[in-house]
Amino acid sequence: MSCRLPDGELQAFDALCTQLGAKSRSDGVRSVVRMASGFLEFSREDSAKLEEIRYELGKIGTNVNQIALAANRGRAPMVKAQWASVDELRRSLPMVAKVLSQIIAERRRQGVALFRKFVEAQEGARHG
Repeated sequence: MSCRLPDGELQAFDALCTQLGAKSRSDGVRSVVRMASGFLEFSREDSAKLEEIRYELGKIGTNVNQIALAANRGRAPMVKAQWASVDELRRSLPMVAKVLSQIIAERRRQGVALFRKFVEAQEGARHG
């Protein structure tokens, strides 16, 4: 696939490729097509922020577990409502971290497998 763009549009596209972390214009086109199709695409900066959030979630989970351990040992007395909140955090934080990890992993794969499934589904819908 090829197309011609005026210099201004090509410069804007190259800037978008840089922002998306695309290593080539072809990667940039693939990213734009995936974004237009509703797939997750993040810039390098956004990906780094997601990694940072995932790291912080891990630290928060560790802190919540330490709070629960201290409370179980009688060093941090908590009322029933506080226990309920700690238990809810202990249940939900791993799920949030797992989803975030899946999002990050999908970004690393550049959505290729998901995009192929999308294309196959579109082909199947046209022929079936």
